Amino acid sequence: MSTQLAIRLPDETLAGLDWLVVRCQYSSRTEAMRSAIEAAIAAERRKQIDEQYVEAYTRMPQTDEELADIPWQSSANLDDDGENWSWL
Repeated sequence: MSTQLAIRLPDETLAGLDWLVVRCQYSSRTEAMRSAIEAAIAAERRKQIDEQYVEAYTRMPQTDEELADIPWQSSANLDDDGENWSWL
């Protein structure tokens, strides 16, 4: 199901939307707006997930023992260039 929305945009915002349509090769203003709204929703969902991780780790942080088991957490695993991917 789709719902049609009518919005008013200031001239400057509309000019920016038209630029975006050309720059990103959208087929229409509608496609550009739909894409922007979907991107904003996805970004906010990722932000919410990040906030949930922070809250969970704040409530129950990892112990030093758990952190010691992570091979990449120590700089001792790095070579002279600061890289070592051998643990992958």
